[in-house]
Amino acid sequence: MSDRLDSLHRRPWPMKWIVLGIVACIVPYTWLTLAYRKDGPAHQPYQDNKDRAQVLRLLDSGFYRIELSLAILGASAPPLPAAAETEKLPGGLPPLLRDVLIDPPPIPAQIPFVVAPSSLLAGAPYAFSFACAQPDNDEHAVTATLYRRGSELVVLVGYDATPGSLQTRKLEAFAHVEMPSHTLEPGLYQMTLLGARESRRWKIEVL
Repeated sequence: MSDRLDSLHRRPWPMKWIVLGIVACIVPYTWLTLAYRKDGPAHQPYQDNKDRAQVLRLLDSGFYRIELSLAILGASAPPLPAAAETEKLPGGLPPLLRDVLIDPPPIPAQIPFVVAPSSLLAGAPYAFSFACAQPDNDEHAVTATLYRRGSELVVLVGYDATPGSLQTRKLEAFAHVEMPSHTLEPGLYQMTLLGARESRRWKIEVL
């Protein structure tokens, strides 16, 4: 009983020692976190799982996805001496690709014209330019993705919101896209550049 009474009458530790103890733990923890933290974005399990599921869905349907480089041009594309003849098609995603994509990106409203070579040597990169009408003033083209299924090639231009409250002055833009080297084997291919209301299609021969 006396021990319990003594414990009730003991004075608590001064608050300054408690604060000093907390600081003594926080400082080395902060230093270790900053010193050994990996650079790059934080791990996103949900997004990683969705990306993995998207790849599997594409492969199960026979599609291969290839990221292309995209650059916005200041003026219209120059004509090529051996430009491929293009044909206008109704817009929208092909039914099979539409069913496979989990999150279809916003695509240009229409593709007024395309300037693209009709042939290339095997192993060489393939580049083409085009005009496009973007969906809205507060969006701009940022990505170009190739979906290949056999000899059928489909290119989607993806858009993202402009930073802050910036808006593009024109809905029409000219862009240049390049396909990596060794993407296509020798043969005849049909490429389609998709627009929501109007698409363009042309043939490519890889020699």
